[in-house]
Amino acid sequence: MTELQPEMESLHSVGKGVLRINLKPDDLSLWQDTYKTVPQPCNILLACEASSSDLETTQLTWVVGAAIRSTFLNSTDALVALLKQLGVSDGLADSVPAHCPGLAISIPWAFYLERHGWLTACPIVASEQILMTPA
Repeated sequence: MTELQPEMESLHSVGKGVLRINLKPDDLSLWQDTYKTVPQPCNILLACEASSSDLETTQLTWVVGAAIRSTFLNSTDALVALLKQLGVSDGLADSVPAHCPGLAISIPWAFYLERHGWLTACPIVASEQILMTPA
């Protein structure tokens, strides 16, 4: 695993974009709480612009004011295709499986865009489950 920065995140440059893996305890807790409220089965949470239209017809956005959408996908290929449909660049979407362990298999993940365009992924796990690399 990539060494975590002091801010509890790892950043991966992908072309002109950045994939940010967010492991901040407060954010992990927030996503866990949200995950508990969505219909199951669910292994993906997405911050989207709209909640009333079909998932594939909305766009991924930042968390504040977003409609949190849930889905269940049984492959990383399906997630990559969905992220592209939601407006994530091909390069960023294609990079997700390499940096998100357990994706579509054993660990639920949340995805959203930062205001400056970074794609952020956050595993939906308890903070004590995150393995820390020694400094």
